[in-house]
Amino acid sequence: MLFSFNGHAQENWRLKKDRNGVKIYSRDYPNSKFKEYKAIMVVKTSLQEVKAIVLDADNLKNWNYKTSKSKLVKKIDENKFIFYLFNDMPWPVLNRDHVSDVAVTYPNDKSIRINISPNNDILPENKGTVRITNFKGFWLLEETSKGISITHQLFGDPEGGVPAWLVNSQLVKSPYTSFNNLKDLLENKDN
Repeated sequence: MLFSFNGHAQENWRLKKDRNGVKIYSRDYPNSKFKEYKAIMVVKTSLQEVKAIVLDADNLKNWNYKTSKSKLVKKIDENKFIFYLFNDMPWPVLNRDHVSDVAVTYPNDKSIRINISPNNDILPENKGTVRITNFKGFWLLEETSKGISITHQLFGDPEGGVPAWLVNSQLVKSPYTSFNNLKDLLENKDN
């Protein structure tokens, strides 16, 4: 997650929260009122442990913020998947869902990158739910001397008329909560 999708400068990131070993950054996203975030932490675990949890679509709902349903739609091969996630939103905002293409690459023997992009054609939309179709992001897992550095960067337009100020106000809470849940899961895996 340390590279830019859009070519805008890396120094445009602004640190929004640094607590419990989790750092959350945000920045403006080109041609959008919605911001993107980057979350970073280091956990004493293995690359394979983190990869296994991030790619366990059926259990993402157990630690990903506001996700009440998640499932593997299709495994294309060992490194390509299609995921479905359903997010509960507070009234009066309609619930959201999205379908993602998930592709795993191995930049080197000490890192794993998991790219996330929309797949808008495989599943029909659900009545009363807004399908998010404009998003992109990735996970970057890197082996360091202090543990596994986990970075998640994501931009998403929630669509359906939700005000940008409301979405941007949750931009820290969402990844911070998810990262703390993920950290607890990784650190207590054997307990």
